[in-house]
Amino acid sequence: AGGIPLPRYAAYGASKAALSMFSGVMRQELSKWGIKVAAIHPSGFRTGIQGTPDLWDKQEKELMENLSADTRQDYGEDYLLGLKSYLLHMPAYCDADLSPVLGAILHALLAKRPCGLYTPGKGAYVPLCVFCYFPLWFYDFF
Repeated sequence: AGGIPLPRYAAYGASKAALSMFSGVMRQELSKWGIKVAAIHPSGFRTGIQGTPDLWDKQEKELMENLSADTRQDYGEDYLLGLKSYLLHMPAYCDADLSPVLGAILHALLAKRPCGLYTPGKGAYVPLCVFCYFPLWFYDFF
C-alpha cells in the first residue's frame, strides 16, 4: 500500500509510504554501525483493519453528521457506501494464514544477513512491478 497508489487508500497508503521511506533511510544511515534495518511489505492478509459492519455504521453516521453540506454534496453518500462495501468485502480476497509474514519477521530478526526488503504473501511484488515498468494508464486501468 505504500509503494503504489490504491483507490480509497490515500491516508493508509501515505502512512505506509512514509514508514517505507523512513525504514530505507534508517537502513542506510545505521549501516555504518552494523545495525540492519529490514522493511516488510506483505501482500493482502486478514488483519481486521477493515473493521466490522457495526463499527462502520457508527463511523458512517458520525461522519455524515459532521460533514459540511458542500463536502457531502461533492462526495455523496454513494461514495461512502461504496468505500464501506469495498473495505468490508476485502477480507474475502486476503489470506488468513499469517505464517509468511511471521516467517519474514523471524528471518529479518535472526539472519546474519537479513534482506533489506521482504515481500511475503502471494504476488506482493506483482502490482509494484506493473506500476514501475508499465505505462501508468495500464496500471490505472487495472
